[in-house]
Amino acid sequence: MILRIRVILNVEEDVLRDIEVDGSLSMMEFHKAISSFFGFDSSEPSTFFKSNNKWEREDEIKIFKLDENDQVYPDSSVSEFIKSKGDKLIYIYDFLNYWTFFIDVNETVEKAKDREYPFCLLSVGKVPEESPTNIFLDNPDIDLDSNSDLS
Repeated sequence: MILRIRVILNVEEDVLRDIEVDGSLSMMEFHKAISSFFGFDSSEPSTFFKSNNKWEREDEIKIFKLDENDQVYPDSSVSEFIKSKGDKLIYIYDFLNYWTFFIDVNETVEKAKDREYPFCLLSVGKVPEESPTNIFLDNPDIDLDSNSDLS
């Protein structure tokens, strides 16, 4: 199963990537793919959160062990956490700079024989030099779902 996903960076200007990933991809590889598609080094500690439709954080999906008591899921597959249209995650990259991304599954598609996954379908906008504050999370007037139209 291939997941077609929109990943939106939490900045004022439009910065997003429409990507396709195999649902069997590990969460660590998913982290590496997203960070790569946005031009980041994947070695920075990062984490995912399950999210509801209002983009409120729910359960954390840790992929880096920062504390001996941490339960981590680096080898769990992406499809264990998102698998259907409308499933959402929040991805925090680099705990010092706190880059925040909104991940929304737009559809599932068949695997293309001539394509290697993960694959970036669309790249819009440039990542700013410096990380922002939580612009969208603090502004209830911004509708993140208005950008859910993949072509």
